[in-house]
Amino acid sequence: MVRPRKKFRHWYWIVPLMLIVATSVTVLVMLVNWLEGAEFRTLVERLTTDRLHAKTELAPFRWAWTELTSGSLRAIGSAESTIKRVASGGIHARMRPASLIEGKGLATEIDLDRMEVHLGAITAVQPEPLPAVAEQSSSLPKWIPAQFVVERIRSASADVIIEQPQGGSFDILGTKLESIPEGNEIRFEAHGGRLVFERFPDLYMTIDAIRCRLSDMGLDLTGADLSFQNTGTIRLDGNFPSDGSEARLKGHWEAVKVTSLLPALEGKVLGSLQGHGETTWGRDGIHKLSGDISAHDVTLSGVPGLEKMAMLTGVDQFRHLPVQEVHATFYGDAEKTIWRDIILESKGLLKLTGEAEVARDGSLRGTFQVGITKGIVSIIPYAREVLGLNEHDGYIWTPMAVEGSLSHPKEDLTPRLAAVLAARAEGLVKDGIQEGLNLLGLKGSGATNGAVTNAVKTIEQDAGKVLDSLGGFLK
Repeated sequence: MVRPRKKFRHWYWIVPLMLIVATSVTVLVMLVNWLEGAEFRTLVERLTTDRLHAKTELAPFRWAWTELTSGSLRAIGSAESTIKRVASGGIHARMRPASLIEGKGLATEIDLDRMEVHLGAITAVQPEPLPAVAEQSSSLPKWIPAQFVVERIRSASADVIIEQPQGGSFDILGTKLESIPEGNEIRFEAHGGRLVFERFPDLYMTIDAIRCRLSDMGLDLTGADLSFQNTGTIRLDGNFPSDGSEARLKGHWEAVKVTSLLPALEGKVLGSLQGHGETTWGRDGIHKLSGDISAHDVTLSGVPGLEKMAMLTGVDQFRHLPVQEVHATFYGDAEKTIWRDIILESKGLLKLTGEAEVARDGSLRGTFQVGITKGIVSIIPYAREVLGLNEHDGYIWTPMAVEGSLSHPKEDLTPRLAAVLAARAEGLVKDGIQEGLNLLGLKGSGATNGAVTNAVKTIEQDAGKVLDSLGGFLK
């Protein structure tokens, strides 16, 4: 038989345990109510607004044990901020309950459902005050945390729209975006997806990795590794200050197929490019750009002019012209781009050197020297007389001017050569009958009238063929 006093002793440890459980439940209820209430949401909105410099609004939170969810996020920036808009269809924050002991709410990871980020140029230098988020005095006990810390933010699918100062944009689509707050900075990393340029819709690049840091000073692009659809890579880095001062972007590309940049040349140009470039710009547009570009082992095929040259000379190599060297440097500003030290050479056949200027509206103007080897010149009738005697470096040279536009360039070599050839042929017929007969192996004094007549007709026909062939080649 158990004595009543011993029965009562069992309550010594049951009652404190029940009190602890009751207290824990009460605290948990209060905490959940706080996390799902307007006070905590206002706190998070204020902290996010301060960090992004964008007015933030969140849908009400819902607590599911260690996960806190919200139906949507929207942040609207201002004229003096880089971030113009951020939106997400849903938020899932994984909480660490043990952090409550440290006096703060800690989210180890926040997952955003479909995320959209809109970045734009800074259009106001003076800070534009954001609408204040109302702060309320906390009605909770002091021991309930009033801080919220985030270790990592992720989105499995994000679109980032980046507007340019003078219109247009380039977009990062379908990338996996991750951001890590580090003190007063936010470190961003993007993997996968593709990069699209509004001005160059046929230019398709995939994203290997993009790394950058966002702070009060602006955005630092510490490295962007991109790949083209066929082959080739490009690496970018730059700085975009938040005060609207001059921004900078540098790039280096290797083994980029020509057709990756210019799809319209598919089947006509085989080869790859390499080079580097740098540009700076501000709110008023591009200030300066410069760089160089080169190519090796390029093959030109199916070009009408080269097909005509093959027919005219009988050199079938012109149909698939090997170009061993291509090189040019460029510099410019918002109004024009100037190309210098242009070299294109197919050894043993022809070479082109010169410079050109391309205006913002696409208009083109350039001066070039076209060199043809003596072996090719000797095959084309009257070519030496037309091209002249400017011979050096193994080529016979003639000048050529180009104008018009990038889509419809015009050069002056065609009419000039045609006129000279026509005058030359006419002179042979009218004033150089004996020279023409000598070319045909006939002697004027001993030839019959019929032979002379036939000889003249032959010269006229040969001259006409030369004009037709050369004119068709240069068109």
